[in-house]
Amino acid sequence: MRVFSITLTDWLLCEYIVLMISDEMRRRIAALNRRDLKHADEVSEAEGQSEPEVRPARGERRASDDVMRAPDPGELHVMATASDARLHLSLDEVVQGEEIYTPAGTFLLIDQTVQEVLRGGHAFGARYERAIGALHAGNVPHDPYDTFHSLIDVRAEDVIYVDIETTGLTAGTPLFLVGVLGYFNGELRVVQLLARDYTEEAALLSHFVTLLDASQVVVSFNGKSYDLPYIRDRCLFMGVPFRLRQAHIDMLHVGRRIWGRQLPNCKLQTLEQYICRRIRQGDIPGAEIPNAYHRFVKSGNAVQMRDILHHNALDLLTTTEVLLRVIEGEREV
Repeated sequence: MRVFSITLTDWLLCEYIVLMISDEMRRRIAALNRRDLKHADEVSEAEGQSEPEVRPARGERRASDDVMRAPDPGELHVMATASDARLHLSLDEVVQGEEIYTPAGTFLLIDQTVQEVLRGGHAFGARYERAIGALHAGNVPHDPYDTFHSLIDVRAEDVIYVDIETTGLTAGTPLFLVGVLGYFNGELRVVQLLARDYTEEAALLSHFVTLLDASQVVVSFNGKSYDLPYIRDRCLFMGVPFRLRQAHIDMLHVGRRIWGRQLPNCKLQTLEQYICRRIRQGDIPGAEIPNAYHRFVKSGNAVQMRDILHHNALDLLTTTEVLLRVIEGEREV
């Protein structure tokens, strides 16, 4: 048997190489965390297809000339995703909610005014109420599908906006959060129904169905293909009665018809940048949300739940504002 020996110099050299590799791995992981990952609500976008560059006509300004500015810190309450693994917060430290009891069990209901999510929220709510209340047959936006006719002569209280967060991309996996924006108790509010673990999904769904039944119009972003079918299938699996009798306006389809030839794509955050003139910072990518929820259930650490709830609320507000821009006639990019 041959015996190998190693000098102190050789050993130190090996240690240095290992440290260098570790630093490189850390840089790679950090780069991956910074990537603009695909959101689950973009499942209808074709994978791997690139959009052609949109070139302005002579004399025209690019939309990005106005949009890609430094964000106004007064516009959004932005929450950065916590990367410090030593930070451990309970759900009670992250959000104030009310435990709701249903025949199917309990879940947590988080109820916020728009002002708590968006600075200037009071003015936004008043603008929303005026715009919805002013719609009639003579001024409703027209398109080949009469998309907005369901909003004629409805009250602000009759319209809800829906966005979900799930543990996967198919209804074979549970959903854990349903966000609903609506005009409740005289003002525009964001109501979020959260399953604190997998056993609370049925209770969450049964409560959402009551909110749905009280509405006349549902607005979503990609909800015709994803959110509402997902809810329907999970209700079927859980034995919760579900019926969608309401008119459904999907702002993804509207955005594609109006701005599809002007923008790089019609994803929600692209519309947020170009149409709403806002840029998010520190937002948790949608693709990271399922694993973040699984970690929360396993560990009880709610650091990233804070970011998921904020992400969901901003998606609801952006969907609402894009609809407002359309019915107010502001279609210029």
